[in-house]
Amino acid sequence: MKKCFLFILSMFAIVPASGQEAGNRIYGNTGYYQQKRNSQVNTGMLGNSNEGYSIEASVLTNLKPDAFVVVFGINDEGSNAATSNEKVNSKITHLTQRLKSLGIDSNDVFTDFITQNRVYDFTVSGTQATENFTGFETKKTVAIRYKNRELFEQIVSAAVDSKIFDLIKVDYIVSDFDAVRANLFDAAAKVLKSKEQKYANALGVTLGAVGLSIEKYDVTYPAEAYQRYQAFETGDASVNNEQGVSSRVVKRKSFTFFYEPFKAGSFDSVLAHSGLEPMVQFSIYLRMQYQVRRQSMN
Repeated sequence: MKKCFLFILSMFAIVPASGQEAGNRIYGNTGYYQQKRNSQVNTGMLGNSNEGYSIEASVLTNLKPDAFVVVFGINDEGSNAATSNEKVNSKITHLTQRLKSLGIDSNDVFTDFITQNRVYDFTVSGTQATENFTGFETKKTVAIRYKNRELFEQIVSAAVDSKIFDLIKVDYIVSDFDAVRANLFDAAAKVLKSKEQKYANALGVTLGAVGLSIEKYDVTYPAEAYQRYQAFETGDASVNNEQGVSSRVVKRKSFTFFYEPFKAGSFDSVLAHSGLEPMVQFSIYLRMQYQVRRQSMN
């Protein structure tokens, strides 16, 4: 005789993971975002010995990209290598023609030949499964550069019309890295000087600079700053047969992603705050070493 045990519970789950315009690559970003988050903020350790001080400065800025590059994956099979390649090229040609109507010319489209491999499958006869060669599969990617963010969904629609469904990623392009880093360094240096003066005025501590021990820049793109989210309520049922084996069938629960940028409060200074849309986040972390000489306090 079978015994049935029924337990009712409610579940609400927010599962951390790490890509709006992100692409399917965000499914493989688990854990990466949190590692970056932990590496960008101050440690809070000001004193490293009785004779020395280390002062930290962290600065963040949020920038809109100069351009975007969306990458699609295309694959198709054929009885021979030429046929599979022709099928893929046909999709790419159709997409390229659609892109021209959006104002995107051939200079902003690049096709990368990824691989061409043999394909095998099995035929089953009675209790015998036999593997057989069935043809070839060609795989390519197409990278498309555009500047107007509003073109994104039109590009995706053009890809779907061309039988291209694998949106791999969207890269955010910021051109002038040198200028961004120079601004961040100047801002971080001001933070160090401000802290140095604050400690001297408030605590009577005179600090003599020894040298810069850490200078670290980093950049976080939107696709790296998405969290995975899932929420549902369900019951939990367990059915045991005479042998005590439990069996149950569960439904698939969908999940989604949301953009979670670095928060301003984690940094000493923010040059440009984030808005409603995802941006590229640049940061700098400086640590300056000092020698300490205490003065008498009045």
